[in-house]
Amino acid sequence: MPEPWTRLSSRPAYACRIFRLTEDDLRAPHDGRTHTFVRMEAPDWINVIALTPDRRQVVLIEQYRHGTGRVTLEIPGGQVDPGEPPLAAARRELQEETGYTAPEWHEIGRVNPNPAIQGNSCITWLALGAALTGAPDPDEAEDLAVRLSPLSTIPAMLARGEIAHALVHNAFFWLAQKRPDLWPVSPGD
Repeated sequence: MPEPWTRLSSRPAYACRIFRLTEDDLRAPHDGRTHTFVRMEAPDWINVIALTPDRRQVVLIEQYRHGTGRVTLEIPGGQVDPGEPPLAAARRELQEETGYTAPEWHEIGRVNPNPAIQGNSCITWLALGAALTGAPDPDEAEDLAVRLSPLSTIPAMLARGEIAHALVHNAFFWLAQKRPDLWPVSPGD
């Protein structure tokens, strides 16, 4: 069975507003050789599946994504600020990006987005009873449009690639696994 490798040294390579790159020298326990790896250090991220009080509509956002050069359809989400509890970040991101708030919250899953180069987690929250309580207040680099969609249409939107963000796919996977009473398709379908 593989064992963890030993970090011999670490040095900063690049830093920007949302992540830092670090070069690490590691020793492999199976042969003693030293290898250099690049690690992206980023805060934890959150995703929010917000359902309206009747639990039939999901709050989605459309936004431009520089990586793909396209407008994408997603659920609200973002990074956890330093010292901020993940639930507080989830509440904040839902309100900032959509103007919605919710009285009932449940953590339904966690993943490591890319453990080959990252150590952070993406935490998915289910917000029940979401209602529009104010105007969205997105970050200055965000250009968002809020859209309500029937939850029953989400499986087809995922299958067609209309929702293509991998972490959003994962969030709906968690919903189907942890709250099958809410998911419009049974796991065997």
